[in-house]
Amino acid sequence: MTGYVITVVLACLVGVAELVSRYRDRPLTLVRVPSTWAYVLINGAAGAGSLLLLRTFHWEFGVRNPDMLGATQVLAASLGSMLIFRSAVFTVRIGDEDVAVGPSTLLTSLLAAADRGVDRVQASRRALEVGRIMADVSFARAKLALPTYCLGLLQNVPAEDQADLRTAVDALAGSDMSDGQKALNLGLLLMNVAGPDVLRAAVDTLDKEIRNEANAGELGGEQRPAVPEQREPENGSGPAGARAETGADRA
Repeated sequence: MTGYVITVVLACLVGVAELVSRYRDRPLTLVRVPSTWAYVLINGAAGAGSLLLLRTFHWEFGVRNPDMLGATQVLAASLGSMLIFRSAVFTVRIGDEDVAVGPSTLLTSLLAAADRGVDRVQASRRALEVGRIMADVSFARAKLALPTYCLGLLQNVPAEDQADLRTAVDALAGSDMSDGQKALNLGLLLMNVAGPDVLRAAVDTLDKEIRNEANAGELGGEQRPAVPEQREPENGSGPAGARAETGADRA
């Protein structure tokens, strides 16, 4: 049973790693989506089934040592099953798309269900979060500084992801949306790469440089102190009253 437990754990870890790579900003959200559990358990069941077949048909891979044979079968079942279940028997062209037919069809359907489930859970939270982080941020002032700073904070962003981000920001800059709408979408793009915590820290650091000019003075501490209103005394004893009295004496 130890071999089956190890095989299931390794196969499930392969599925978890695949899901985490798709949702890098908040991977813990996956725990609340039932379809992600189904995807992970299917991976584990595939590994256990593969190990059962290996032991049933006595596939020894040329290994004579009993201890080494058990480890070899576990590794072959846990990793090899993922290759089998991600393969396609043949490909059918439907319209303009090529659709793979085979064991991979099941995993692709489960992965699509996991995508939709995670998106529904994250959508409302992301809308509120990006609205708070990007409040009063000017897209015209942040479109170059903010992505560059976020990428500089992250040391391991692949070059392909950086190029995709630059392309998306350029397309956003050429759109007909308002500056505020562009700023919100810029925040979502950066949140996908860096996550909300890094984005919030970057916006706070670049505060005065990327805020709207109308609010830069208030946010930068340049707001002028309010001058108290000077009211004219009712009894005429103030400066105005003195001026009036002097005029009467002259008359």
